[in-house]
Amino acid sequence: MVEETAPQTGDETAPARLIDHVEVEVEVMLGEARLTVADLNRLAMGDILPIERSLADSADIRVNGRVIARGEIVTVADRFAVRVTEIGS
Repeated sequence: MVEETAPQTGDETAPARLIDHVEVEVEVMLGEARLTVADLNRLAMGDILPIERSLADSADIRVNGRVIARGEIVTVADRFAVRVTEIGS
């Protein structure tokens, strides 16, 4: 039998803070493309793959394959970045 006990310190958020420093991989998904196997085999450097999103569409921000937010692609100091525009679903 498992006995439930109250937190000893009175700080109920202490267990949640134990994972605050765990790193997770965050993916920013711009879009997807569908190709036939033949097209994939002919793929060469310089080819352009059109994706099913426009520049005005938001990019999905994912953790473990799950969309957690959406954002706008921007550049910061010559690097791509994402400005969060929506959190949650």
